[in-house]
This record gives sequence, C-alpha cells and structure tokens, in this order.
Amino acid sequence: MADVNPYYLGAFVVYLLIVLAIGLWGYRKTSDVMDFWVMGQSMGPTLATWSLVANFVSAVSVIGFIGAVYGGGYSLMTGTILGLMLGVSGLYFVVGRVRQLNHLTLPDIIADLTGRQAARPIAGAVLLANGWLYLIMQLVGASLLVTTITGVPYEYMVWVIGVVFITYTVLGGLVSVAWTDLLQGTIMVAAVLFALGYMVLDLGGFTAINTEFAAMKSANVAPLGAGTYTVIGVVASVVAFFGTIFTEQNMIVRIAATKDVRTAKIHLAASGVILSVFYSALVVLGGATTVALGNAGLSIDNVDNAFPTLITEYVPTSIGVVIILAVMSAILSTTDTRLHSTGITTARDIYSYFRPNASDESQLRISRIATVLFGITATAAAVNPPDTIIGLYNLRAILLTSAFLIPVYTALYLSGINGLAVLASIVVGTVLGLAATFFGGGFGIPATFVGVGSAALVLLVGYYALPDQGSGPPREYAASDD
Repeated sequence: MADVNPYYLGAFVVYLLIVLAIGLWGYRKTSDVMDFWVMGQSMGPTLATWSLVANFVSAVSVIGFIGAVYGGGYSLMTGTILGLMLGVSGLYFVVGRVRQLNHLTLPDIIADLTGRQAARPIAGAVLLANGWLYLIMQLVGASLLVTTITGVPYEYMVWVIGVVFITYTVLGGLVSVAWTDLLQGTIMVAAVLFALGYMVLDLGGFTAINTEFAAMKSANVAPLGAGTYTVIGVVASVVAFFGTIFTEQNMIVRIAATKDVRTAKIHLAASGVILSVFYSALVVLGGATTVALGNAGLSIDNVDNAFPTLITEYVPTSIGVVIILAVMSAILSTTDTRLHSTGITTARDIYSYFRPNASDESQLRISRIATVLFGITATAAAVNPPDTIIGLYNLRAILLTSAFLIPVYTALYLSGINGLAVLASIVVGTVLGLAATFFGGGFGIPATFVGVGSAALVLLVGYYALPDQGSGPPREYAASDD
C-alpha cells in the first residue's frame, strides 16, 4: 500500500461522517413515501437550486471532463457542455407545464400523455438502465480519486464509498439527498473556482495557459480538434446531451418536489446560470491541468487519472484538500440522486403498475429495497468497470436521447398523436440507438442520429397511420402561478 497522506484521508473520513449524519437526520424527517420520494413537495427555491446544481455535476463533470480535455482538447467538451446547457434552457420552457401535470416521474407523464399505463414499465426499464450505468461511473470516479490519494486498493475503496452512499440515501430518501446536496453543491462550486484561480495564478494567466495548451498540440484548441471530430459528430454530441436533461428521471423528481410552478422555474433559471459559469471554469481547468502536468513532466496512462494526479503530484496539500472536497461533493451528490431515482422508478413506475393497489407502506419498502439492490450491484460492477467514465457517460446519453427526446417532447405539445405511436417510437429509438452504439454507428451515421431519427420516423408514420385517440396535451393549464 502506498504512503497515506493523513490530511487527504482525514478530509475524506470527515466528509463521509458529515453526509452520514445528514442521512440520519433525514431519516427522522421522513414519515411517509411522499417524503421519501419528493420531500413532501415542499422544496423551496434555494434548496431546489443547489440540489439541482449538485445533482447535475458528477464524477464525469470533474474527473471525466478534465480527463477528456487532457486527452482531446477543448472541442469535445465544448460540444458536450453546449448540449447540456441547451438542455437546461429547453427544460425551462416546459417546466411550467410539467409541474402543472403534477406527476412524480417521467413514466407518469408519458402514461398521461399516451393514455397507456404500459408506458410506465417500458419507460421505467430504460430509466433503470440509465441510472445503473450512472451509478457505476460515479463509483469508478470516486474510487479512482480516493485510491490515488490514499493508496488504499481500488476494489476496497469502491465498497467503502458504495456502502456509505447507499446508507444515507436509503435512510432519508430525497430529504437526505436534498440537504446533502445543499452542502455539496456549495462546496463544489466554491472549491472548483478556487482551484481554477490558483492554477491561473500559478501558470501565469488565462492567455498563458491557452498559449501553452496550443503549443503542446494545436488540435487542443482547434474547433474540431484539427480533424479529430466532424461537424456532424459535434452536432450529434450536442443533440445527445441536450436530450438527456428533460429525459432524466431525477430532473422530473426534482420538479415534482418543488412547492409550485414559480419555484420550479426559479430553480431552473438560477441553476442554469450557476452551471454555465461552473462548466466554463471546468473546461479551462482541464487545459490548465494538461499544461501543469506537462510542465512538471508528469505523464499518465489513463486520462481519468489526470485530475487526481494534479491533486497528488502538483498542487500543495492545502490546495489539494480543498479540491478533494469539491470532487467528492460532485461525485456523491450525483450518486445519491441517481440511486434515489432507481428506488422511485422501481416502486412507482414498475411495482405499482403490476400491483396497482399496493399501499404507501409497501411502495416505500420496495423503494428502499431497490435502492439497496441497485447500489450493491452497481458497486460490484464498478470493481471492474466495462468502459472509461466518459465512455459510459456517452452510452447513457445516447440511450436516453434516443428513447425519449422526440416522442416525449412531441407528445407534450402536439395533440392528435396516438399513444401507441409514442410507445412504439420510444421502443424503436431505444433499440436502434443502442444497436448503432454497439456496432459503431449505422452506415457512418452517429448513433444518436440513428436512434433519434428512427424514433421520429416511427412517430411520423404513427401520426398518419393510427387514429387520433384524443390524448396528448389538449388541456387547459392554469397560469396564476406561472
């Protein structure tokens, strides 16, 4: 075992103890299934904003994005982050309608729009696959970081972190998750901006960083990576990540947890501003990390290790502790949210479909059991992950966007679509999007376009071939608190 840095290890242990304490406090505040799922629909604007920010930023954002900039320059991350921010903007314009529907999950909304309850387990299965992939990459990121810092073997660190986040999530549900998010989001944003400030001063300013980054490889600052990427590939990336925002189960759960439409809109607008600043800082920090490691003669064999190496081998310990707190906050805040969502999806969208008369107590018990099971299996898979962090991130983005972007957005605003056509569009988009991913695209077409295009084609055919069932959004929405 490598030498253990007591400052890093101490910060890690204190952090875990704090989130466990919040989990215990949340358990005492959780009295029924609505508390566990959506905090009793009482979340105010400040808590909702920081909970969304903390949930949004993950191991992928910090370790994975910085690793991607280290390996491929600014271009790939620019497309990804542009897609994510466009997704937040797009969600802002539909959040009022979504909140007024007052459903707790995305499958609830789809079932309402299509008039077919079978949509709940179908959409729920896609969401569970996405949530499970997300849990794996979060655990990989967290464990890589802590292993690099402490020297504790990776496979042990995966289980330590897995058990902690499972414990505090299963105790208090969204009550625990939201309040830990408030702490984690604040630490995360402040610490990353602090780290960027340190690196800018250390490397001589923004201009010096970008000049050296370009000198190392001109493709680092080229819009398309000097031929590494194509325009159609970048557009596909933007579409893929744009589509993940509205189709994330945890986003719908948070909208449902806000106390009214006004709060739902405020939390999206405020978090969009915070996240835009944060991600811009993160991209520059990726360039600074590359320059710093290059200047110091430090090389890595896995791009996911770029940021952990910066922490342990480059910056002073005092700065490293601050950065570690930011990264751990980013990782655990997203991990607990995704884990919480798998519990809701299992109980609300799948279990209650097959057991429509299940009591609240029964659904709460199933939520907690599912939370533990998905947490344990994801932890086991993270011991030997099937791909890199960014690879898993891209896979789940294509999965979500192919399945839901076209049918759900269209059904929200266009009346006269038969529910069967919407469900067929979801199934075909999912299958062909994943098939194109695993076979490396379809005839040179990015997998995202294969999935989204096939979903759109099926929906178009269904629109003209199947009779109008009178569902869709032909309802009046109140505007009083809009």
